[in-house]
Amino acid sequence: MATAPAFASTVNLGSGLVSATLDTSLTAPTNVTTIVTGVAAGTKIEELVFQGVGTTVASVVNVFLYDGSTYHLYDQALITAVTSSTTAVAFRNTRQYTNLLLKDNTWSLRVTNTVAGNQSMIKVTARGGDLT
Repeated sequence: MATAPAFASTVNLGSGLVSATLDTSLTAPTNVTTIVTGVAAGTKIEELVFQGVGTTVASVVNVFLYDGSTYHLYDQALITAVTSSTTAVAFRNTRQYTNLLLKDNTWSLRVTNTVAGNQSMIKVTARGGDLT
């Protein structure tokens, strides 16, 4: 056990569009987008932002922790149907976490898209920090 607490010393931001190929697997997805990869000392993710970048349809974005060999379903974000325009804002959902940790640089946070209508229409951004 550590004798001193670990604090985030460097900001770690990651972002990416959900895959253009849909994938509904909850255990072994093959069409994933890597949002952020941890560092050797570990990375703490405090928030995920799911932002529509066009018209979205009702669906789910699956959030996985990947340890280098196995996918672990961590969370699911509900995406609602929104027709964005010059007078209507696009879909946006944020999720905060107090205990979302990437153990080391072999772990990453990845997402999948479950509905064809959202191909490359949702950007996921992770906000967090690397531990010392």
